[in-house]
Amino acid sequence: MSLYKLCITILAAAAISPLSGCSDNKVEKAPGKPGNTVSVEGSLIIGVVGPETGEEASFGTSVVEGVLAAAKRFNAQGGVGGKKIEVLHFDDQSNTKSTIKIVQDLIARKAVAILAAPTGSSTFAPVHLVNESKTLFISVGSRRHLKASGPYVFRAAVPDELATEDLIKYAVTELGYANFALVTVSDNEFSLELSSMFMRALDKHKGAITVRADIYDTLTGKHNLAAVISALKKSPDPLHGVVFTGGVNEGVLLAQEMRKAGITLPIIGGEDLFSEEYLKGGDAVNETLLYTTFSADSKSPKMAEFMKDYGKANPDRFAALAYDTFMLVADAIKEAGSSDPTKVRDALISRKDCEGVTGKTSFTSDNMPVKHPILCKIRRGESGERSFVLKSDAPANSPPAASPAPVAK
Repeated sequence: MSLYKLCITILAAAAISPLSGCSDNKVEKAPGKPGNTVSVEGSLIIGVVGPETGEEASFGTSVVEGVLAAAKRFNAQGGVGGKKIEVLHFDDQSNTKSTIKIVQDLIARKAVAILAAPTGSSTFAPVHLVNESKTLFISVGSRRHLKASGPYVFRAAVPDELATEDLIKYAVTELGYANFALVTVSDNEFSLELSSMFMRALDKHKGAITVRADIYDTLTGKHNLAAVISALKKSPDPLHGVVFTGGVNEGVLLAQEMRKAGITLPIIGGEDLFSEEYLKGGDAVNETLLYTTFSADSKSPKMAEFMKDYGKANPDRFAALAYDTFMLVADAIKEAGSSDPTKVRDALISRKDCEGVTGKTSFTSDNMPVKHPILCKIRRGESGERSFVLKSDAPANSPPAASPAPVAK
């Protein structure tokens, strides 16, 4: 059974526009260019940059495959006023200089938009180039906020600040959890960031952190699970859950050590735990609560189209996000009635709750994604097989509070 089995998102009914499954609370369309009657001059190019070879190739190839699958469907349905969008993808080999050269070439070819893999070299190196040239640039699946990176830089992802809030809200308001332990792995930069997000969510929803522990021992420079277990046992108040912000390997070891110590609390974690590796942790990982961007077994017309177009088993979230991102840009070109990236950018921001494979997507006026996760719990079936099971519908979209599967950088 796929790791996604039974982890199904149920999407609330919404008013759907004929263009791309967005709600109809948009700003006015470009005059004289409604729907499929739009006509644009010149070539229509969407570029893709990312590693297609080397250690990070899985990120780049997933994005390319998702984009090509979407382009095939979009072009078969008439493209933009009968004109097909051409996809040009290049392997940057995780090399910053290569990324810059590729992006310069795509800008020279007047690409409407460039979609980047979520790797550091692909996402950060060309930021100044795309802003100076006013070329739309979207990092697919990046964890980095990219806020204040410029008016033409976006990211397509479920923001962890929204996901952590959704998960904690569910744990507190629906499961009745009140007291939490927070376990960080401080030699992992993202663990520190995720811990901060969980802390804000707990504060907002009145959850109490009664124990704080760190798997990384700063004195020895090594991981020390025994100290974490000891801290959990010494909690001054009964605990309801252990918020863990590290990776899969540490998560499995923590769950197993807790079980050995007779601690039966559920682990509450982020998307890194949504993996086959974590499921293999045995009964110790049962009842873990977590969030994810994408489930291949979600039942919706969009998912059926994506699976048919993708044509391979077990697509990951980066392929799904890339598929959705291409469709968002392509439909924004129609909405704008132009291939001018500035007008396409404005259309991309104005269109709200666009339905896709990964749920609904909107962007704020400063390019930030508004997108909610799927909430899951690990359950052991009658046959002994563990799977991720949906625990809650994602809430309706709302703007984020101020402030990879492979792991995106």
